[in-house]
Formats: sequence, C-alpha cells, structure tokens
Amino acid sequence: MTYKVVGKSVPRIDAYAKVTGKARFVADFHMPGMLYGKVLRSPVAHANIKRIDTSKAKALPGVKAVITWEDVPRIPYCTAGHPYPDSSRRDTYILDKKVRFMGDAVAAVAAETREIAEDALKLIEVEYEELPVYTSPEDAMAEGAVEIHEGTKNICGHHEFEQGDLEAGFAASDYVFEEEFKTPIIAHCSLETHISLAYLDENERLVVKTSTQVPFNLRRIMSQALDMSMKQIRIIKPHVGGGFGAKAEVVQEPINAVLTLKTKRPVLLEYTREEEMVAGRTRHSTVIKLKTGVTKEGRMLAQSMKIISNTGAYAGHGHAVVYSISSHFVVHYPTPHFSFEGISVYTNIPVASAMRSYGASQLNFAMESHMDNMARKLGIDPLEFRRINVMKEGEKDPMGYFSNNSYGIADCLAKGEELSSWKTKRETFTDTSTGKKRKRGIGMACYSYETTAYCGAEEMSGAIIRMNEDGTAVLYLGSAELGQGNDTAMAQIAAEELSIDVKDIHVVAVDTDVSPYDIGAYASRQLYMCGMAVKKAAVQCREMIVDFAAQLFNTIPANLEVRDGWIYDKLSGNRLITVKETVWKAHYNMDNPRTIVAQAYHGAKCNPLSHGAVFAEVEVDTATGKVDIVKLWSVHDCGKVVNPQLAEGQVHGGVLMGIGFGLSEQLLIDPKTGRTYNDNLLDYKMATMMDTPELEVAFVETNEPSGAYGNKSLGEPPCISVAPAIRNAVLNATGVEFNEAPLTPERVLMKLKKAVKA
Repeated sequence: MTYKVVGKSVPRIDAYAKVTGKARFVADFHMPGMLYGKVLRSPVAHANIKRIDTSKAKALPGVKAVITWEDVPRIPYCTAGHPYPDSSRRDTYILDKKVRFMGDAVAAVAAETREIAEDALKLIEVEYEELPVYTSPEDAMAEGAVEIHEGTKNICGHHEFEQGDLEAGFAASDYVFEEEFKTPIIAHCSLETHISLAYLDENERLVVKTSTQVPFNLRRIMSQALDMSMKQIRIIKPHVGGGFGAKAEVVQEPINAVLTLKTKRPVLLEYTREEEMVAGRTRHSTVIKLKTGVTKEGRMLAQSMKIISNTGAYAGHGHAVVYSISSHFVVHYPTPHFSFEGISVYTNIPVASAMRSYGASQLNFAMESHMDNMARKLGIDPLEFRRINVMKEGEKDPMGYFSNNSYGIADCLAKGEELSSWKTKRETFTDTSTGKKRKRGIGMACYSYETTAYCGAEEMSGAIIRMNEDGTAVLYLGSAELGQGNDTAMAQIAAEELSIDVKDIHVVAVDTDVSPYDIGAYASRQLYMCGMAVKKAAVQCREMIVDFAAQLFNTIPANLEVRDGWIYDKLSGNRLITVKETVWKAHYNMDNPRTIVAQAYHGAKCNPLSHGAVFAEVEVDTATGKVDIVKLWSVHDCGKVVNPQLAEGQVHGGVLMGIGFGLSEQLLIDPKTGRTYNDNLLDYKMATMMDTPELEVAFVETNEPSGAYGNKSLGEPPCISVAPAIRNAVLNATGVEFNEAPLTPERVLMKLKKAVKA
C-alpha cells in the first residue's frame, strides 16, 4: 500500500526549535525565588553514618534547607522506572543512614545560589563507621562477606531454568566448547545530565519538570517514596537531552521534592558531569560463561549459559536486565537442549541500570564472539555457521516470549554479505601469520531483539487527538520524546490517517495532568505501541469527520472516503468538501455542534522480533594494538520504515555507541576503595564523531502484521552487534581471540604479545 506521509523522510517537527536554541530543556526554566539544590556525596564506598551535624551549614547565610535521612520519609522504594507491578527490590530510601558506594547521597542542601549550596556542603560534618568494600561479585558473594543490604547475602536476584536434556545434548555433540567472556561498566554519557525543577503550584501541588523517560512511572514511584497521593504530584517532561536508559529510573527527583516541600520554593537540582558519571547510572558489567555442543557439520545441539551481573550498590533495573538476557538467550540460535543461570550481585560501586539494548549488548558480545571462535575451530565460514543455526522463518521462540511473524534475518545476512564483499575479503584477509605491521580483517555479528516490554510487564500506550476548528490538530502523547524523533513519527501517523499536513499537527509534550497514560520510552516500543494508539485515535477522528460529511451531503459514510485532504464520493469519484472545511462546519453547526476528539489505547498481544547484522572491516596495528575501523555495514529488519531519515539517524547513533563499547569505553573503579577513576569526559574515552568510520546503512523491509504500518523496533538494536563485529574482524586479522571488551590498544597489544610467545 502506498502512503502519503508514512514512509517518507519528513523533517523533524522540533528541528527549528533545537537549531535556533529556542527549545527549552529543564535548565532553561527559571522561576521567581528559585533555589539551587546540591547533594553531599559519600567519600567512602561502604559505611554506616554514626553522626551527622548540619548546624554550621544551616547557619550559612543563603541556605534555606538542609536535609538528612532524619528529615525524609522512611519508605523503601524501587528506583527502576518499570510499570506496576515492578519486580525489582525496594531497597532505596530518599536518604539513608548507610552509604553503599563512593558518591552515595548523604545529605542535600537548597540555597539561594549554587555557590552557597556548595559551600554549605563543606560545612556538614559526618562521622562514618567504615565497612568492608566489595567491588567484584566474587568478593561480595564470598563466605562471610558483610551484607550491603540486610538479608540478601549480597544477591540482588537469581534465577535458572533448563529445557530438554542438556547432558544428552552434549553427549550427542561431536565437539563441546566452553568459554568465558567479560563486558565492561559503561556510562550513558547523555549530553544533558540528570536534572529536575520542582515547585509547588497555586494549589500546593508538587510539580516536577524533569528529564525523564518514564513520566507516569516516575509519578507513581514518587508517590510511594513521599507517601503522597498521585493527585498531588504532576510530572512535566520538556525537551530531553538524551536518556539511553539512565533516565528510565528515579534518580534524584525525590530528594528535590523534599527540598521543595521543606522550603515552599522552587528548587533546581542539576548533576555535574562528575556526579552523573558516579551517581547517575551505568551499564552492568558481566561475566558470561558459555558451553555449547556442536556436530561436525556445525549444528548446535545443546547450550548452557551462566551470567554474573554486577548491579552495584542498589537494585535499580538490576535483575530485570538478567531476566531480559535470559529471554533472548536461545531465541536467536535455538537449540533443543539448553540451560540458563543468572545472578545479579550487589557491590559497592555506582548503580547499574537500564541502558540501550537492556542486556542484549552484553549477551551479543559473548554469543557472537563465541560463534566466531567455534566456527574458526570447526573450519566453517562464520557467516555460514550462523546460517546453519539462526532462527528460521516460522520457527517459534523456544521460551515463548517472542513472535516470529515477520522474518528478515536471512535477508539481513545476505544484504550484509553483498555490501561488504564478504567472500572476497575473507579470502583476501586470510594470512594472519605474515610479518606485516598492519593487518586487515573482516568480521560480522547479528542479533534478534524485542519490540515491546510484553510479556514481562504491563504494556500499554495511549493517544488523544483533538481537532481544532480550522482542521488542524493537537496530539497528546504519554510517550516521551528524548531526541529520537518520536513526536515526528507520531505526527506522521496522525497526518496519514487524517489526511492533513504534518505541519498542521501540534504534539503536546508529556504532562501527567493532561497526557494519556503510557509506560514510558524504553524497550524500543514507542513507534510500535504508541504508534498504534495514535493510528486508532486518528481513525476514530476520521470516522467522525466522514460521519458529519455524510450528513451534509445526505448520504451514508460507507459511500465516502478521505484522500489528499478532501472527502470524496466513492461512487462518482467527485471531490465534495475539504477535511478542514468539514471540521469547521462540525464545530460551528447550529443544530448539532460537536468537537472532533478521540482517545485510544493500545495493549500488546505479542512481542515481534527485529533482526539485523553488522559487518566490519578493520585494520590492526600490531605494533601499538590500535584498531582502526575501515568501514562498517549496518543492516536492519525493523519492519516497514516509517521515516527513513529518522531511522538512519538511529542507526548512526547506535553504531557509535557500539564502537565505544567495542574499542574504548569503560568506567574504571579502584578495586580496593570503590573510587571511580575516570568520572569525566576527558578520562572516560567515549566514542565521538572523530571515531566514526565510513558507514553504510541498509534496511530489509518486512511486514510486521501487528504493527501500525508493518513496523517494529529500531531504537536500541543498532548498538547491539557492533562490538562483536569489530572483535570478530580483529580475530580475522590477527588470529587471536579477544574475549573481553573493550579492545583497547593496551589490551590488544598485550594479547598479541602473549600469542607470539605462545
């Protein structure tokens, strides 16, 4: 079917506001009498607070409030921005009498200026009773380790399952391969740090303007933590400067709320970059052990996985990420016999959370590296090895979580093979034993990924469309725009169904007082879920318009259709009246005036899989260990593409995140003290535009029957397979297996030297 707006590269509706600097982020809002909040951070990684004296800080001129654990409700809550009922532990207090990582919140101040607030923090006297520090899961799980959270034995979560007969599967295999892989702690590095502006309105209601991915879940969790009715809390999401999962969590809003309630004045609480790197959120580091049984022909018969995830000082999304990993474990490469064990462990390091791909990047690095290692030992081309084992069209998910009704992985592999000249280069880059200083290699990796949070959580999105009298429209969404182009895509859908111009649609930013409910911006769900809600609401509005037009022309609605901004008579083909004129007449109809408005909700009944593959060509300097990416090819099956320009932008951004994961990014923690070494963007080596290689993006369009226009997920997937594709290219170039990310020059050089000695 041909569409007028959907499938076209419509410019972003917020582009002008952003490039001219008119777009308002939280930091751009200033209110009369506004105070500035600051948080006192713990200088130790694990301790009880024996004594805290705030008298000097309170006496400092300009200080309006100082709060400690004694001044806040003693109600434990879960910080993860999950819909109700959340599965994570309620292990967090607004402020506590125990600190669990270096940088944990001890107290907070509100003052007339930032400088006064910072000076006040220096005047707070705290006496700590230090406890043993555990930065690794192994130490935290050791016999006799002090509990970071009472009654947990430092286990945040644990689950396991098995299907088939694992030992029989291994016994029937010609080869059994066992390997261990490690992935690093990664910082989100959103341009905008965590920030909120809290104030009381004229009715003494708490209003919080905040940079969040989950406005409604934030409101619910704040109501729990503050022991307040949801009616008394309003969350407003203005423009957001990036989230990537870190803002799918309740990080600092409750502290700001208490400062506001105490002072009765607006308070702006903004994290510095150093605070963000330590007290914000991170990607979980993992140790993944894989054991796989394979026939000599390359068919995988049995597989087991054990993962230990370092969740840091608080649960957050903690074990939910491990659950997500377990759900993806066997869907991409199904085997008849498999087992999984996952453990998430409390340690005294910064809190790990949701991050783009929600565990899939960790899983994919391990699995796709393992696939290449096995293929190499079996003497099978790694691309062919994947074709033998990857999920086939019509094949069901062994775990029953995901649907496979739109299948594009085979075409993604074929497209990537063609674009990258895979066969030619694999033949060319074969000699890894020559004395050349710089070696070329080509590698690939592939993935399957979810489109919604179904069936692990409540899954629902809402939309409201109200037609203005002149035929323009207002679109209310509960789905959060974070910079990814969500509002533009939703406006396209509404415009398509209403047969009006995208420019005639105004999208209202999320405000829990007026927006329809939505569970949030995560799980790559928005276009699939909220897009369907928008389509339903737009169709309802269109039907109302057609019904009124039928009355005007004394016919029945079935005889009319909407096209190109007009209402046509199907029988004669004649244009009767414009959509805009029809809406005007409906509003100003003396006999029966009406407003064209519709509200719709959409709940998921399945969770379609998106697919993709990344091919990477690299050059390795064996004298320095530096890996240069010559070119990347990123191919994706995201169903039908609603906005090609936005889709390609998502891929470019995701690829750059994947490059950082693969080559340079890692938050470094002192194993003895828990101190973060590189809590800034100078020492933390985030990938930038200077690291962007030549990139070719391609889409393999399938039709997902449950999507509004055949679409499914694309937001998170582009980052998933980049790191293992690079790693596998390095393997092809050097003949050396790297089972730990990132592949920094130091790590590569050391491993190459060991390989030479061996």
